[in-house]
Amino acid sequence: MQNAKRVHCKRCDFLVSQCICQWIPELTTRLQILILQDPKEAQHAKNTVSLLSLGLPSVECISTANQDRLKSVLAHKDPAKWRLVFPVEGAVFIESLGTDSVAEIDGLILLDATWRKAKKLYFTGSLLHAFGAVCFLQPPIGQYTIRKSPNIQSLSTLEACAYAIEQIAGENMQPLRAFMVAAQEWQWRQQPLTHRHLD
Repeated sequence: MQNAKRVHCKRCDFLVSQCICQWIPELTTRLQILILQDPKEAQHAKNTVSLLSLGLPSVECISTANQDRLKSVLAHKDPAKWRLVFPVEGAVFIESLGTDSVAEIDGLILLDATWRKAKKLYFTGSLLHAFGAVCFLQPPIGQYTIRKSPNIQSLSTLEACAYAIEQIAGENMQPLRAFMVAAQEWQWRQQPLTHRHLD
């Protein structure tokens, strides 16, 4: 018999004792969002893509371990209408995009991985090179404090997605950040501070 303490919520898939459904916002965006996720991130309890998918159900997430599907999906995306959110050389600051430029963008691709693995994915995945890259000049300060970051400007995947949507589509994604913060505080309320930033 399954231990009652290990029962998962059917909606958010977290343990019932950590259920975050009460904070899930009802959001939509005109943009299509594609997340390319490293399989180890998918297993990480503190990963934000699961929260992002709850707040924006239209988000599509593909494991980078499934190379056949990854290549097929990318091959069917129009590079003229999609942008890669990644700070590679030659990337355009998202804040500087003009009205005409943002109007032609239908979708965003984000990489959910450690910085090292994200760079490896980009430089070994030639299909990603077909998409124009955008990066952030003045991103908001990250609020996802339960995971360590290289610097204060580093954002979780959820935060990067929210900011990119706001800059391109002009849609308010603050409820998504508020959801993330509420979920963070609730899920880790019993964790001692010494357990944080260890990954």
